[in-house]
Amino acid sequence: MNALAKLLHPHTVTEFLESYWTKQALLIPAEETHQFADLFSWEQLNQLLNFSPLQYPTLRLAFDGKVMDAAENQRLAHWLQQGATLIVDRVHEWVPVLAAWTAALRSELGYTTQINSYASFPHKQGFSCHYDTHDVFILQIEGCKTWNVFSETFKFPLPDQKSVSLSPPEESPYLNCILAPGDVLYIPRGHWHYAIAGETPSLHLTLGIHTKTGIDYLEWCLDKLRSDENWRSSLPLPHETARFQQHLQQLSQSFCQEFARPARINEYSQYLNSLGKPVTKYSLPQQMGWGIFPQDKLTQFSNQLFPKVQIFELPEIDSYRITTLGKEIFLKGIPRVALEKIFQTSEFTGEDVLQWLPDFDWETELVPLLSKLVREGILLVNSQIDIRTNEKHQ
Repeated sequence: MNALAKLLHPHTVTEFLESYWTKQALLIPAEETHQFADLFSWEQLNQLLNFSPLQYPTLRLAFDGKVMDAAENQRLAHWLQQGATLIVDRVHEWVPVLAAWTAALRSELGYTTQINSYASFPHKQGFSCHYDTHDVFILQIEGCKTWNVFSETFKFPLPDQKSVSLSPPEESPYLNCILAPGDVLYIPRGHWHYAIAGETPSLHLTLGIHTKTGIDYLEWCLDKLRSDENWRSSLPLPHETARFQQHLQQLSQSFCQEFARPARINEYSQYLNSLGKPVTKYSLPQQMGWGIFPQDKLTQFSNQLFPKVQIFELPEIDSYRITTLGKEIFLKGIPRVALEKIFQTSEFTGEDVLQWLPDFDWETELVPLLSKLVREGILLVNSQIDIRTNEKHQ
């Protein structure tokens, strides 16, 4: 089961996308209590506070509905005792298992993901009623928290269209629920909400999904147009009404023709894929070419959690340009079906590769191929810690 399907269970991904995504909030009660205990905990939070150089605004406090100034971080314990909420932004950048999980979700969703942690204390409300400009999933880790979700008053707000200058709806919430450990709550962007901790301290993770909009596509198109002299040229003088209108009409027509082409839309899709980042950048010493095959053909390899790899065939037979996460590599002499198995199988051994390419020599052809992918940071060797499971292969 992939990461998104597991998060939504027992709802299917199709059901969720058709009935809830961007439309209405959804409570998903836990089938297994504390099902997210392997992702985060009070102990993990304490380790971050004690041993990681977290600084404002990554680490901040919220009290009486407002975010506190940076100086108050120096009195962290005092304000927490007063009931302030403790926030760690982008906590996935500090916790390997969360880094892997967000990367898996980014791969499946195709958009940037981010996790923040929130520690709240009994009967306290960290933030006043507000909406977010991105979709969120709330994962309750410890304690309980009551959530109230209201309909949107400004549909599909963009990142700079915050709720701070607007008034929340006056009607009752359309969803009132208590999240217990293991429960999940989905809230679409633009839907107002607030939460109050229960009888015991509450710890939850907020997974943010930063989708793209038509405005983002237009901004990307604008950047492309900067290289076109027709768009850089001066417009006719406004009082030359006929020429002025004709010029703008011609530009509008050329824009529609160019950026409605499937090739341009596919280029934008590739651009979105390139925005992702690998879970890890380094795997020493293997990435430097040392110890890549500790068990010879039995060596196990695992793929980095890349989004879908794109394989482009080149004119030369069995030659390919492969792009993913901003990386670009060239390979040749390998049948496409085998190449797809290498890139789309999460874990495999050297023997598996031999089965996919039975006519290839291990020493002279496959060892160089696998070594290249390890050095490029695409494959990890089994002697590395697999941060997707936080376990070391034996």
